This record gives sequence, structure tokens and C-alpha cells, in this order.
Amino acid sequence: MKTAESPTTTSECSPPDQWISRQPSGTRDLDFQQIRQRRSATWNAALDASVDVTEGGRPDLFLVSVDDDCPVNCSLAEHPNGTHAGWCSCEVFQATTVCPHLCVLRQHAALGDLDLPMRD
Repeated sequence: MKTAESPTTTSECSPPDQWISRQPSGTRDLDFQQIRQRRSATWNAALDASVDVTEGGRPDLFLVSVDDDCPVNCSLAEHPNGTHAGWCSCEVFQATTVCPHLCVLRQHAALGDLDLPMRD
């Protein structure tokens, strides 16, 4: 039992789950397990890149720069079944729906460096 003399420590607290209902137009469902297998060049490029990730104004929005390229806007959220929904403003995503920027976000989330919201 916690009392005034034994406050809850920060490590015992976890942030509340964040849910979002909408993402940008053009958002696609993504299965990163399949992406790692079928698009390994894109996945590995994200692993080997020098990256900068800045959180945006909503829990699903990020500004991502890979290898000192111009930063792009990205949105990534997790479905309850473990797959993801993502969108990126880069040309690669627009052409193929898989890009290093979204792979970077998923990799950072897997390492615990980012908290991704859940999507309805």
C-alpha cells in the first residue's frame, strides 16, 4: 500500500494508452514482420541509417530525417492485432507504401524509444 511516506516511483508509473481515431488521408495498413522479410533492403537501410526523429503535435505524428536528408512527415499507429497503420510524405511511400522513415519509427518503437498510439 502506498502512503504519503512511500510515494509511487516513476518506474512504477506507465503512461496511459493513447488511442487515435484518424490518421492522414492515404494511410496504409502495414505488417512490419512481412516488410522485414519481403522488403529487407528497405528495413536494413533504416537500421543502418543515421536518423533524427522528432515527435509531432499528436501521438501518431513524427518528423523523420534519414541520413541527413530533408525531414519528412510521418504518421504511425498500432492496431490491436499488432499490425500498424502508417503514412509518410516521402516519394518512396507514395510509390510503394513502404519507406525507410516508417521502418525507422517501427524500429525505435520496438526498442522502447517511441510510444506509438493505438488505432481504433
